[in-house]
Amino acid sequence: MKAKLLSILIVVLIALLSTSYAYACLTIDKASINCLIPNLVFNSATASENENLATIKASISSARDTITVTVYNAYPNYQGTLKYSIKNTGNTPIQFTGLTIINSNPNALLITPTNPTGILIQPSQITQGTTGIKVLPNAEENHVYTFKIQISAQAKEPAKPHTVDFWRDRFQEQLCKGNQPKIDASTLEQYLNQISSQSNIFKFTGTRQQKFQQAQNILTLPKKANAEPQLKAQLLGLWLNQIAGWTTGYKLEGKTSQQIIQGSEGVLRNKQTSKYDSWRSLCERFNNLG
Repeated sequence: MKAKLLSILIVVLIALLSTSYAYACLTIDKASINCLIPNLVFNSATASENENLATIKASISSARDTITVTVYNAYPNYQGTLKYSIKNTGNTPIQFTGLTIINSNPNALLITPTNPTGILIQPSQITQGTTGIKVLPNAEENHVYTFKIQISAQAKEPAKPHTVDFWRDRFQEQLCKGNQPKIDASTLEQYLNQISSQSNIFKFTGTRQQKFQQAQNILTLPKKANAEPQLKAQLLGLWLNQIAGWTTGYKLEGKTSQQIIQGSEGVLRNKQTSKYDSWRSLCERFNNLG
Protein backbone atom coordinates (compact mmCIF):
# COMPACT_ATOMS: atom_id res chain seq x y z
CA MET A 1 0.00 0.00 0.00
CA LYS A 2 2.83 2.40 0.92
CA ALA A 3 4.62 1.65 -2.34
CA LYS A 4 1.43 2.42 -4.27
CA LEU A 5 0.96 5.74 -2.47
CA LEU A 6 4.59 6.64 -3.08
CA SER A 7 4.18 5.93 -6.79
CA ILE A 8 1.10 8.15 -6.97
CA LEU A 9 2.96 10.94 -5.14
CA ILE A 10 5.89 10.71 -7.57
CA VAL A 11 3.53 10.94 -10.55
CA VAL A 12 1.81 14.01 -9.05
CA LEU A 13 5.12 15.73 -8.37
CA ILE A 14 6.36 15.08 -11.91
CA ALA A 15 3.12 16.51 -13.29
CA LEU A 16 3.47 19.63 -11.16
CA LEU A 17 7.10 20.15 -12.11
CA SER A 18 6.37 19.76 -15.80
CA THR A 19 3.44 22.21 -15.82
CA SER A 20 4.35 25.68 -17.07
CA TYR A 21 3.98 28.45 -14.47
CA ALA A 22 2.76 26.02 -11.79
CA TYR A 23 3.84 25.79 -8.17
CA ALA A 24 2.69 23.16 -5.72
CA CYS A 25 0.84 24.01 -2.53
CA LEU A 26 2.73 22.18 0.19
CA THR A 27 2.01 21.64 3.88
CA ILE A 28 4.76 19.89 5.78
CA ASP A 29 4.98 19.77 9.57
CA LYS A 30 2.55 22.69 9.94
CA ALA A 31 4.58 24.73 7.44
CA SER A 32 2.93 25.79 4.23
CA ILE A 33 4.00 27.32 0.94
CA ASN A 34 1.22 29.25 -0.75
CA CYS A 35 -0.02 28.35 -4.20
CA LEU A 36 1.74 30.91 -6.39
CA ILE A 37 -0.44 31.89 -9.33
CA PRO A 38 1.37 34.01 -11.91
CA ASN A 39 -0.95 35.71 -14.36
CA LEU A 40 0.16 38.57 -16.57
CA VAL A 41 -2.61 40.10 -18.68
CA PHE A 42 -3.27 43.07 -20.91
CA ASN A 43 -5.18 45.62 -18.86
CA SER A 44 -5.89 48.20 -21.58
CA ALA A 45 -5.10 48.95 -25.24
CA THR A 46 -5.68 52.20 -27.15
CA ALA A 47 -4.48 53.32 -30.56
CA SER A 48 -3.48 56.84 -31.54
CA GLU A 49 -3.36 57.99 -35.15
CA ASN A 50 -1.25 60.61 -36.87
CA GLU A 51 -3.76 61.24 -39.65
CA ASN A 52 -7.50 60.86 -40.15
CA LEU A 53 -7.41 58.93 -43.41
CA ALA A 54 -6.50 55.60 -41.83
CA THR A 55 -7.91 54.09 -38.66
CA ILE A 56 -6.41 51.76 -36.08
CA LYS A 57 -8.56 49.59 -33.84
CA ALA A 58 -7.28 47.47 -30.94
CA SER A 59 -9.13 44.78 -29.01
CA ILE A 60 -8.09 42.54 -26.14
CA SER A 61 -8.99 38.83 -26.22
CA SER A 62 -11.31 37.34 -23.60
CA ALA A 63 -8.31 35.63 -22.02
CA ARG A 64 -6.60 39.05 -21.92
CA ASP A 65 -3.35 37.60 -23.23
CA THR A 66 -3.56 38.90 -26.81
CA ILE A 67 -4.20 42.27 -28.46
CA THR A 68 -5.51 42.18 -32.02
CA VAL A 69 -4.69 45.36 -33.95
CA THR A 70 -6.35 46.22 -37.25
CA VAL A 71 -5.28 49.05 -39.54
CA TYR A 72 -8.09 50.17 -41.86
CA ASN A 73 -7.56 52.16 -45.06
CA ALA A 74 -3.82 51.67 -44.74
CA TYR A 75 -1.48 53.39 -47.17
CA PRO A 76 2.33 53.50 -47.56
CA ASN A 77 4.26 55.41 -44.86
CA TYR A 78 1.25 55.76 -42.57
CA GLN A 79 2.25 55.64 -38.88
CA GLY A 80 0.40 55.12 -35.65
CA THR A 81 1.00 54.09 -32.05
CA LEU A 82 -0.54 51.46 -29.81
CA LYS A 83 -0.51 52.21 -26.09
CA TYR A 84 -1.26 49.42 -23.67
CA SER A 85 -0.92 48.43 -20.04
CA ILE A 86 -0.05 45.07 -18.54
CA LYS A 87 -1.17 43.94 -15.09
CA ASN A 88 -0.07 41.12 -12.83
CA THR A 89 -3.36 39.68 -11.55
CA GLY A 90 -1.66 36.75 -9.82
CA ASN A 91 -0.09 36.57 -6.37
CA THR A 92 3.60 36.17 -7.24
CA PRO A 93 6.08 38.43 -9.07
CA ILE A 94 6.50 37.82 -12.80
CA GLN A 95 9.43 38.69 -15.02
CA PHE A 96 8.10 40.52 -18.07
CA THR A 97 10.43 39.52 -20.88
CA GLY A 98 8.77 41.29 -23.79
CA LEU A 99 6.12 40.90 -26.44
CA THR A 100 5.56 38.36 -29.18
CA ILE A 101 4.50 40.03 -32.42
CA ILE A 102 2.43 37.90 -34.81
CA ASN A 103 2.63 39.78 -38.09
CA SER A 104 1.46 37.92 -41.18
CA ASN A 105 2.34 40.91 -43.40
CA PRO A 106 6.00 41.71 -42.61
CA ASN A 107 6.48 43.31 -46.04
CA ALA A 108 3.65 45.74 -45.38
CA LEU A 109 3.83 46.44 -41.64
CA LEU A 110 6.73 47.34 -39.38
CA ILE A 111 5.87 46.74 -35.72
CA THR A 112 8.26 48.23 -33.16
CA PRO A 113 7.67 47.62 -29.44
CA THR A 114 9.25 50.29 -27.23
CA ASN A 115 8.14 48.90 -23.90
CA PRO A 116 10.59 48.16 -21.06
CA THR A 117 11.50 44.49 -20.90
CA GLY A 118 13.13 42.34 -18.25
CA ILE A 119 11.24 44.13 -15.49
CA LEU A 120 9.75 42.37 -12.50
CA ILE A 121 6.02 43.06 -12.15
CA GLN A 122 4.70 42.64 -8.63
CA PRO A 123 1.17 41.35 -7.82
CA SER A 124 -1.48 43.99 -8.74
CA GLN A 125 1.18 46.18 -10.35
CA ILE A 126 0.48 47.74 -13.76
CA THR A 127 3.20 48.67 -16.26
CA GLN A 128 2.78 50.73 -19.41
CA GLY A 129 4.12 50.12 -22.90
CA THR A 130 3.87 51.35 -26.47
CA THR A 131 4.24 49.79 -29.90
CA GLY A 132 4.95 51.75 -33.05
CA ILE A 133 3.06 50.87 -36.24
CA LYS A 134 4.34 51.85 -39.67
CA VAL A 135 2.91 50.92 -43.05
CA LEU A 136 5.85 50.20 -45.38
CA PRO A 137 6.26 51.55 -48.94
CA ASN A 138 5.40 48.15 -50.48
CA ALA A 139 1.99 48.02 -48.78
CA GLU A 140 -1.23 48.25 -50.74
CA GLU A 141 -3.26 51.44 -50.51
CA ASN A 142 -6.66 51.47 -48.81
CA HIS A 143 -5.96 47.99 -47.50
CA VAL A 144 -6.82 46.34 -44.18
CA TYR A 145 -3.90 44.86 -42.22
CA THR A 146 -4.04 42.95 -38.95
CA PHE A 147 -1.42 41.80 -36.45
CA LYS A 148 -1.43 40.43 -32.93
CA ILE A 149 0.60 41.06 -29.80
CA GLN A 150 1.08 38.52 -27.03
CA ILE A 151 2.82 38.78 -23.66
CA SER A 152 6.09 36.95 -23.04
CA ALA A 153 6.86 36.39 -19.40
CA GLN A 154 8.21 33.92 -16.92
CA ALA A 155 7.27 33.27 -13.34
CA LYS A 156 9.86 34.19 -10.77
CA GLU A 157 10.36 31.45 -8.24
CA PRO A 158 10.16 32.62 -4.64
CA ALA A 159 13.45 32.71 -2.77
CA LYS A 160 13.72 30.47 0.28
CA PRO A 161 14.43 31.43 3.88
CA HIS A 162 17.98 30.87 5.12
CA THR A 163 19.31 29.74 8.48
CA VAL A 164 21.05 31.78 11.14
CA ASP A 165 24.30 30.05 10.16
CA PHE A 166 23.89 31.38 6.61
CA TRP A 167 23.49 34.96 7.82
CA ARG A 168 26.31 34.68 10.33
CA ASP A 169 28.62 33.56 7.50
CA ARG A 170 27.57 36.56 5.38
CA PHE A 171 28.61 39.02 8.08
CA GLN A 172 31.78 37.01 8.78
CA GLU A 173 32.73 37.38 5.11
CA GLN A 174 32.49 41.15 5.43
CA LEU A 175 34.42 41.34 8.68
CA CYS A 176 37.32 39.13 7.55
CA LYS A 177 39.52 40.44 4.77
CA GLY A 178 40.21 38.25 1.77
CA ASN A 179 36.81 36.56 1.66
CA GLN A 180 34.62 36.73 -1.43
CA PRO A 181 31.20 37.82 -0.10
CA LYS A 182 28.02 36.22 -1.42
CA ILE A 183 26.02 39.36 -0.54
CA ASP A 184 27.66 42.74 -1.10
CA ALA A 185 28.31 45.05 1.84
CA SER A 186 25.95 47.82 0.77
CA THR A 187 23.03 45.37 0.52
CA LEU A 188 23.74 43.91 3.97
CA GLU A 189 23.94 47.39 5.45
CA GLN A 190 20.62 48.33 3.83
CA TYR A 191 19.07 45.23 5.40
CA LEU A 192 20.30 46.26 8.85
CA ASN A 193 19.16 49.85 8.36
CA GLN A 194 15.67 48.69 7.42
CA ILE A 195 15.52 46.38 10.42
CA SER A 196 16.63 49.24 12.69
CA SER A 197 13.83 51.45 11.38
CA GLN A 198 11.13 48.79 11.82
CA SER A 199 12.18 46.71 14.81
CA ASN A 200 11.50 47.42 18.48
CA ILE A 201 14.36 45.15 19.51
CA PHE A 202 17.27 45.70 17.11
CA LYS A 203 19.05 49.01 16.50
CA PHE A 204 22.28 48.89 14.49
CA THR A 205 24.38 52.03 14.75
CA GLY A 206 27.82 53.39 13.89
CA THR A 207 29.91 52.63 10.85
CA ARG A 208 29.13 49.87 8.40
CA GLN A 209 31.68 47.56 10.00
CA GLN A 210 30.34 48.33 13.46
CA LYS A 211 26.82 47.42 12.33
CA PHE A 212 28.13 44.18 10.86
CA GLN A 213 29.92 43.36 14.10
CA GLN A 214 26.77 44.04 16.13
CA ALA A 215 24.77 41.70 13.91
CA GLN A 216 27.51 39.08 14.04
CA ASN A 217 27.54 39.21 17.84
CA ILE A 218 23.78 38.57 17.99
CA LEU A 219 23.98 35.68 15.53
CA THR A 220 26.97 34.03 17.26
CA LEU A 221 25.85 32.18 20.38
CA PRO A 222 28.03 30.81 23.17
CA LYS A 223 27.71 27.09 23.84
CA LYS A 224 25.48 27.55 26.90
CA ALA A 225 23.44 30.53 25.80
CA ASN A 226 20.18 31.08 27.65
CA ALA A 227 16.78 31.48 26.05
CA GLU A 228 16.89 35.24 25.40
CA PRO A 229 20.00 35.39 23.15
CA GLN A 230 18.83 32.23 21.37
CA LEU A 231 15.51 33.91 20.58
CA LYS A 232 17.22 37.11 19.46
CA ALA A 233 19.57 35.22 17.14
CA GLN A 234 16.72 33.40 15.41
CA LEU A 235 14.59 36.56 15.38
CA LEU A 236 17.36 38.54 13.65
CA GLY A 237 17.74 35.72 11.13
CA LEU A 238 14.01 35.89 10.41
CA TRP A 239 14.16 39.67 10.09
CA LEU A 240 16.98 39.35 7.55
CA ASN A 241 15.06 36.74 5.56
CA GLN A 242 11.99 38.96 5.47
CA ILE A 243 13.84 42.15 4.50
CA ALA A 244 15.64 40.18 1.76
CA GLY A 245 12.24 39.06 0.41
CA TRP A 246 12.91 35.42 1.17
CA THR A 247 9.80 34.71 3.25
CA THR A 248 7.15 35.48 0.60
CA GLY A 249 4.60 32.69 0.24
CA TYR A 250 5.70 30.83 3.37
CA LYS A 251 3.73 30.22 6.55
CA LEU A 252 4.41 28.21 9.68
CA GLU A 253 1.48 27.04 11.81
CA GLY A 254 -0.65 29.50 9.86
CA LYS A 255 1.63 32.43 10.71
CA THR A 256 3.55 34.63 8.28
CA SER A 257 7.09 35.77 9.04
CA GLN A 258 5.75 39.20 10.04
CA GLN A 259 3.35 37.68 12.55
CA ILE A 260 6.13 35.58 14.07
CA ILE A 261 8.40 38.62 14.24
CA GLN A 262 5.71 40.67 15.97
CA GLY A 263 5.00 37.88 18.45
CA SER A 264 8.67 37.34 19.22
CA GLU A 265 9.35 41.04 19.74
CA GLY A 266 6.26 41.25 21.93
CA VAL A 267 7.44 38.60 24.38
CA LEU A 268 10.93 40.15 24.47
CA ARG A 269 9.60 43.64 25.18
CA ASN A 270 7.27 42.34 27.88
CA LYS A 271 9.92 40.04 29.39
CA GLN A 272 7.65 36.99 29.06
CA THR A 273 10.53 34.63 29.65
CA SER A 274 8.35 31.54 29.82
CA LYS A 275 7.44 32.07 26.15
CA TYR A 276 10.96 32.69 24.83
CA ASP A 277 11.61 29.09 23.86
CA SER A 278 8.35 28.57 21.96
CA TRP A 279 8.86 31.76 19.91
CA ARG A 280 12.51 30.88 19.37
CA SER A 281 11.35 27.55 17.97
CA LEU A 282 8.92 29.26 15.57
CA CYS A 283 11.63 31.61 14.29
CA GLU A 284 14.15 28.80 13.91
CA ARG A 285 11.73 26.48 12.11
CA PHE A 286 10.71 29.27 9.74
CA ASN A 287 14.36 30.05 9.00
CA ASN A 288 14.88 26.39 8.17
CA LEU A 289 11.97 26.12 5.74
CA GLY A 290 14.34 26.63 2.84
